Amino acid sequence: MDLNFSTIWLPPAERDVVTPCPVPASRSAVTLPADDADAMPRNLVLTVARAAIEALSGYRPLAQLARWLTPAALDGLAMASRHRTWRGLTVTRVWASQVSPRVIEGVAQVRWGDHNLAVPIRLECEAGRWSCTHLGVLLPGSHMRS
Repeated sequence: MDLNFSTIWLPPAERDVVTPCPVPASRSAVTLPADDADAMPRNLVLTVARAAIEALSGYRPLAQLARWLTPAALDGLAMASRHRTWRGLTVTRVWASQVSPRVIEGVAQVRWGDHNLAVPIRLECEAGRWSCTHLGVLLPGSHMRS
């Protein structure tokens, strides 16, 4: 399923609401039902990827993401936005898994012209809310540069 900017933009009242992170009553791990265990991490990673694409495309100011991204993640996104003009980005796939009750790791595959980019995302739950601690934009062949 391809998502482009025109299909992912919604008026503010209809945008995704903030998903609270599960807070265990005790120190035991939070166990989610099987359907929610797969959907919640993917939806959170997709929401962050959408916002990042909007920021890279110039449709959303980077400063607006400051409350969801840590300074390091925001700096990574700002660096990517300074290097090129990012027009025509579309999210094509999202992979995500909850590696612990308070950590979600995922990757969004983003189509840019005839290139596929990877956007790795790490979310951590602190004080009852999810925040993005890592967000990068990996260009084709960038892992091969020294």
